[in-house]
Amino acid sequence: MPSAKTIDLLNELFAIENRSLPTYLADACPWTHPGDEPASQALVHILADQQQMVGRLGDLIDARGGRVDRGSFPMEYTDMNLLSLDFLVLELIRCQKRDIADIERIVPSFGADREARELAEEILGSERAHLEALEDLVKQPS
Repeated sequence: MPSAKTIDLLNELFAIENRSLPTYLADACPWTHPGDEPASQALVHILADQQQMVGRLGDLIDARGGRVDRGSFPMEYTDMNLLSLDFLVLELIRCQKRDIADIERIVPSFGADREARELAEEILGSERAHLEALEDLVKQPS
């Protein structure tokens, strides 16, 4: 029987993935201009990956008899409505680094729970790859 602590940690991961800045921006529709296609594509890819992980986390929480806590978006995101995507790439990088640090803190907390730890490690690897893709956008010439 999984502990309440494990369910809480899985819900923390769920909230990180489900209430990420890319998820928020999917509904906020940032302003774009010609040349933003690589950033738009990166955002779509990140969102798809995160939603897949949300589904897997939700399934695991449910399978273990827990209740999914969807979390809420950070209030700071509301300041990002109607901003341009090229500006938001820097915010995405900042938030991505914060999320990675949170996930890095959570991963070892699963201890011997191999299934939960492996899923958390997969999420961490995915988020690190997303960060690298976002940082590559900044390095590209305009």
